[in-house]
Amino acid sequence: MTVSKRDPVVLERRFVPKDSLIIKQGDDGNSAFLIQSGSVSIFTKKEKEEQTIQLAKIEAGSIFGEMALLFDGPRTASAKALEDCNLIILTRQVFESKMEKSDPTVRALLKMLTQRIIASNNTVINKKSDIKDLTETTHTIFDNILQALPRTQQRTFEAAVLPKLDAFLTSINDFQERFEEKD
Repeated sequence: MTVSKRDPVVLERRFVPKDSLIIKQGDDGNSAFLIQSGSVSIFTKKEKEEQTIQLAKIEAGSIFGEMALLFDGPRTASAKALEDCNLIILTRQVFESKMEKSDPTVRALLKMLTQRIIASNNTVINKKSDIKDLTETTHTIFDNILQALPRTQQRTFEAAVLPKLDAFLTSINDFQERFEEKD
């Protein structure tokens, strides 16, 4: 983040040792963290099942905890340092000061997109995963990547990836069928 003469904000830095919890799901938050060095695991726990679900592994250049900049309420996930980390802390106060200077349409769009991300995260967290879900999600991701490629590369990508992807999903399905037969 560049500091200009008009915006003389000095952001706090924090060193976090490997395996340290940085933020805890359920705690109130008012800051986000930019990773200068190191990597962080973002995870959540299902309350009833005590199951941990890893949402992401993020590295230098990424920001986490950003929902706390926009919304009051408990943190929706936890973050743990996977290795020693140097973090820059962005507080809600600094963020709101910067947002006040932006276009109202941008502010409204940012809030709407954030709400969609929260809804998507909640769907992933609360959904029971099975082979069918994996297959549907995998094919959705494949289709999204395929559509993002130039037309000249789509057939090559499809021919190179789809057979291997289908073989992988078939192997998982076969494993599940054999495993269920033994129970």
